[in-house]
Amino acid sequence: MITLEDAKDHLRVTHNMEDLYITSLVDAAYSIAETQTGRIFKPVEKTLVLDGLSHGREPIELPWTPIIELLSFEYIDADGMESELDTQKMLLDTRELYPKLYPQWNSLWPKSINEPESVRVTVNAGMATTPPDIRSALLLIIGHLYFNREAVTGSSTAELPMGVNYILGAHEIPRVG
Repeated sequence: MITLEDAKDHLRVTHNMEDLYITSLVDAAYSIAETQTGRIFKPVEKTLVLDGLSHGREPIELPWTPIIELLSFEYIDADGMESELDTQKMLLDTRELYPKLYPQWNSLWPKSINEPESVRVTVNAGMATTPPDIRSALLLIIGHLYFNREAVTGSSTAELPMGVNYILGAHEIPRVG
């Protein structure tokens, strides 16, 4: 994670008058990088809401990558009661780009009602530590946003040949649509 102190060191800022602004730039940089690559770099809790479970072992594909930990699996059972599965007994397959979740070995998904928002899968997604190249790209973004505070500048600028797009491009997930 890039801290406020990391960003201030990079920007060579020694005062505290812009701490809130610089913190917002750190958040913006993570958002820009995550949007461009399709990956989550800053740990965050995410919840997938489904309209029921299959009645077999069909996996649930999680739409985020990477996944750090499965936090909870709640559903409304066939009797209309709220229930929860033990996440420690579930199988989280992280070998593919988007992780898949399976019920416990030799078991099926429990019977649930098939109604809107009847299943909630909550995970901790992101990376425990920011890879060095991503960290460099984030600091470049923070510097650009800090020193260019307007949408249009009066000076001529050029993109760095090995700048943000070069670095983030190596982590980009090809997407359609």
